[in-house]
Amino acid sequence: MADAASVQQVEEQPRLIGLVRSAWRDTLGYDTPDDDTSFFDAGGDSFVLISLIAKMAKSSGITITPVDVLRAPTIRAQAALLDRMRDDDRGEPR
Repeated sequence: MADAASVQQVEEQPRLIGLVRSAWRDTLGYDTPDDDTSFFDAGGDSFVLISLIAKMAKSSGITITPVDVLRAPTIRAQAALLDRMRDDDRGEPR
């Protein structure tokens, strides 16, 4: 039987992917083809990146850096990063 924390984590993933996808759509002006496309391949650049980071911080309460986006350039990777950062802030295991 799964514990409450692992159930919450599984339920949180789709919400975080939706949050990141929405930030990308608002920033880039269109829906990306899939969650594994790089932000830069989707048309993002360093100027647009600043807007993306601000939108994600506003909707998630978690601030990522430009370097974080370089290391996690896709919607799926950024959602996972937000999930890890949220857990780190709570002191919960990954």
